[in-house]
Amino acid sequence: GGSGNPASLVTPRLDAGLGAPAAFYAQAFARAVRLYEQVPAAVIARGVIQLAANARDPGRFARLAGSDLFEPETMLLLGAEAVAARLGEAASVSGALDQTQALVVRPREILDAWLGPVRIARVDRLERDVEGWRLLDGDHALILTADAVIVAGALDARRLIGELSLSPVRGQASWTSGGETTLAAAWGGYALPTGSGVLFGATHDRDDATTEVREIDHARNRLTLAAGLPGMPDRLADAPLEGRASVRAVTPDRLPLAGPIGPPGLYVLSGFGSRGFTFAPLLAEQVAAEILGAPSPLPAAAAAMGSPSRFMRR
Repeated sequence: GGSGNPASLVTPRLDAGLGAPAAFYAQAFARAVRLYEQVPAAVIARGVIQLAANARDPGRFARLAGSDLFEPETMLLLGAEAVAARLGEAASVSGALDQTQALVVRPREILDAWLGPVRIARVDRLERDVEGWRLLDGDHALILTADAVIVAGALDARRLIGELSLSPVRGQASWTSGGETTLAAAWGGYALPTGSGVLFGATHDRDDATTEVREIDHARNRLTLAAGLPGMPDRLADAPLEGRASVRAVTPDRLPLAGPIGPPGLYVLSGFGSRGFTFAPLLAEQVAAEILGAPSPLPAAAAAMGSPSRFMRR
């Protein structure tokens, strides 16, 4: 549901272990950036400053900046003075990682460019017969038939597929309209420009799948904002806040689910957590390649990491 927000971050998950997961995160990030930049109206801003949130972060940032996972000049180290100069305030950090190719995007523009013709219906059940898959509504009426079905409904994938290793994490974002803006920055929380204001947050409530907007969560987001950009809450103090809550679908190992599951022709694409706009493009191409018998865009090890059957194997 995060695609309903006025702006979203496209950043890699930062894994200083530099192993196979880190290589997958970097590949997914590079592919997402390349595709979004082909939708010019979608890009609000380029560059996201990842602020150090603890004493270990500067060392992690240095490992990532010195690695070959990312294109040259994509991950640059910033000292405290450089961070303050970029942000226009003395952020309480010892340094940062300047992710120069990271993006802030407008989800609506991407959806409009990519979706094509859409049929909207509520699918309550999937059935397989000799001709393929039947999609049925709540009255058991046939919606359509298909050779293959990709269930890409975040946490709701559990409703159609049954036991999936997914759990909910509620996230409410807050934003202003008009007036103050900001460079994009992240530190556990985040603040980013929407083109008409500032979006910040978000809450992180495990095992909560509710989506009503709460005033207490606006207050929590202001506290999170103050932790990263201490001067920003005062500048936004008089600005009315809008907000939206959606539910992240998270797996036990924090890796996505992308691939076949159960009977032939059934696939799942979910478990993106808070990195949907980074993971989704490459993994959608991976699932499409599996369905068509085309070469995979992923190395075998990366495809196996996202296999929905990995939890059954364990």
